[in-house]
Amino acid sequence: MSRQTPHTDHSAHCAPGSRHIDPHEYASVFGPRAGDRVRLGDSGLTVRVEYDAQKPGDEFLAGFGKTARDGLHLKGAAVRETCDVVISNVLVIDAVLGIKKVSIGIREGRIHAIGRAGNPDTLDGVDVVVGTGTSIVSGEGLIATAGAVDTHVHLLSPRIMEASLAAGVTTVIGQEFGPVWGVGVNSPWALRHAFNAFDAWPVNIGFLARGSSSDAAPLVEALAEGGASGFKVHEDMGAHTRALDTALRVAEEHDVQVALHSDGLNECLSVEDTLRVLEGRTIHAFHIEGCGGGHVPNVLKMAGVPNVIGSSTNPTLPFGRDAVAEHYGMIVSVHDLKPDLPGDAAMARDRIRAGTMGAEDVLHDLGAIGITSSDAQGMGRAGETIRRTFAMAAKMKGELGPLEGDGEGDDNARVLRYMAKLTINPAIAHGLAHEIGSIETGKLADIVLWRPQFFGAKPQLVLKSGFPAYGVTGDPNAATDTCEPLVLGPQFGSYGATAADISVAFVSAAAAALGSDEMPTRRRRVAVRGTRGIGPKDMLLNSRVGAVDVDARSGLVSLDGEPLRSEAAESVSLNRLYFL
Repeated sequence: MSRQTPHTDHSAHCAPGSRHIDPHEYASVFGPRAGDRVRLGDSGLTVRVEYDAQKPGDEFLAGFGKTARDGLHLKGAAVRETCDVVISNVLVIDAVLGIKKVSIGIREGRIHAIGRAGNPDTLDGVDVVVGTGTSIVSGEGLIATAGAVDTHVHLLSPRIMEASLAAGVTTVIGQEFGPVWGVGVNSPWALRHAFNAFDAWPVNIGFLARGSSSDAAPLVEALAEGGASGFKVHEDMGAHTRALDTALRVAEEHDVQVALHSDGLNECLSVEDTLRVLEGRTIHAFHIEGCGGGHVPNVLKMAGVPNVIGSSTNPTLPFGRDAVAEHYGMIVSVHDLKPDLPGDAAMARDRIRAGTMGAEDVLHDLGAIGITSSDAQGMGRAGETIRRTFAMAAKMKGELGPLEGDGEGDDNARVLRYMAKLTINPAIAHGLAHEIGSIETGKLADIVLWRPQFFGAKPQLVLKSGFPAYGVTGDPNAATDTCEPLVLGPQFGSYGATAADISVAFVSAAAAALGSDEMPTRRRRVAVRGTRGIGPKDMLLNSRVGAVDVDARSGLVSLDGEPLRSEAAESVSLNRLYFL
């Protein structure tokens, strides 16, 4: 933390006998104040605190000899009149709320109040009433973000959840239910068991059904009887005109999202053909990126189209020196190609394009691609989306300089733009934003706490519905919980029936209304909504539209006629300093 303030003599305005606290000392005890700057890991990104809800001299603080005591800053009242849990004086970085130091009050798993914490009987201006029965998470010196939403996960292994939770992901929109060739789950029998299996994990879950079908019957069946929350149309199973149109027609009727992995062979449709088939209907286009899938070589043309919500996956984020070499083997593996066959080898190589990989980073920085995701075990890495997203932000800062809206000496606008890609925008795209995606009153208290020096790399504590679910734990036989070795692992919210009770199942409105016994999961069902008729204009801080062009020969990418270039990074932040 740093602060750009000159040294002043405080004796004139300090009360007699009181001691002035140095700004650095104050921040180490109570957290940063308005105007202070906080560094985010080794990324080179810095945020400036926009607002501090604390009143100097009346700070809320828990601990021996501190103010969080009965009769001082704790109200003697029943918990139902106060909060179940409060996170005190934490620096929130949120695409909706901004960058503010506040306390967060949680009641029955939801964010109940945000602002100044304390006892209204003894303090003025209290927003978050803390009672004598309220549990306190000391947030001083920590950063709070909304839990990340990963909308592109191939659930080939249940251990993916370990990596996701350990990275700060609290919501997964998945496909498959193990090492099977799925690209979507349609069978009500399979969905029933898949939902039940997730009762062991403190994550919100939704499943995409396979949308690659010329007939609507298996799609409607998956939504109404199985509880799927959307569709995945994938080139490996057919991304042709009839399949895409069928999925979109059913989606329009049932208000669910369609995720598209478009035709990389251009066998049935070119990128222009695909856009015509959409007829202005909303779609979430996966792999709007330089590698990984979709129309070769110009899938990036789908970025900036008013009815296309674009996302890209983390293997190419940020564009680095080894990206081209790394991806050949990955593509061969996940698409079951036979590299001994010349045609298969050529198909794999056609997907890998350095020019479009570099342009992908720039399109993200301009806000033309609004979502990042993992594509876990379908090429990407479940636990790396957050850190790769902010590593990309750091790379773009180094190449392009400050973003419009950044302040003098801070990167607030850029940090919030990239935060939106991980949280609120994927929630909006898949109809989840009424429950999750931001730190707002009324939403689930899915909150991730970070130490600033580990921001983006390793969370300190993951709260699921306000309950500790995953986080840093010490030696269980030690005298205190901070004794080494310190490891990221499950907390009490990961055990027993609690994991399901603090999580939700995102389903179609048809399934929620039906309430079929085919879904006996313990978790609460929440219907997705608001997925149709949206587009980049609805992506918070990432609403750039325009004409993206890709030169078929050179691979040069332009946006509205302006060339987009980014060099391959030799090294990236949030990487070797934190991971072996």
